[in-house]
Amino acid sequence: MCSAIEFFISHHNDLHPGLARELYALRKKTFHERLEWDVKCEDNLERDQFDNENTTYLMGMSEGKLFCGARFIDAKYPTMTDEIFHQYFNNISLPKDIPCCEITRLFLDKERRDDGNLRTLPASKALFLAMIMYCIKNGYPGMHAVTSRGMYAIFRQADWKVEVIQKGLSEKGEAVYYIFMPANQQIIEDIINKDNNSAWLRDTLTQLNHL
Repeated sequence: MCSAIEFFISHHNDLHPGLARELYALRKKTFHERLEWDVKCEDNLERDQFDNENTTYLMGMSEGKLFCGARFIDAKYPTMTDEIFHQYFNNISLPKDIPCCEITRLFLDKERRDDGNLRTLPASKALFLAMIMYCIKNGYPGMHAVTSRGMYAIFRQADWKVEVIQKGLSEKGEAVYYIFMPANQQIIEDIINKDNNSAWLRDTLTQLNHL
């Protein structure tokens, strides 16, 4: 089989210091340097008050190198949606009466992806499958996120039928979307079946049962 991705979950307090530093460095490269977001950086790392004991990280490695990741927080804890992103929208907040989680800091480093011989493979869709499997295994019907126009388009191109709850403007005056991203078996099938590398994605999916 082609090059593989190893996905794994780590709670904040269990994250190895070396891996934590690598994760936060890649986030700085993505969100501060490339996207020029208004994020907190110190000692060449991007991290904030939401990187705490309530946080779970999803990470992906190829050939021993971390290259993608995302941050999950259950809605019963403080989240960026309720404490930061709400200012870009009209009265939004995460549901508290049903199982609900927020996903933030979603990234994929293209240089490391290519170094891992994944250039011709749908690594971003593999990451999407891992996100969905995490939600399914933890009893979440999906995940809430605030995303840019470009990222929203990528989700749609992957045939992930995300729901736009509200549209707003970021601090840079750019369009942002508060969305719900459903997580179920049908979404998984939709993402896999649309891709020319469906066999590789389906093989990757079998490796996600441990999440």
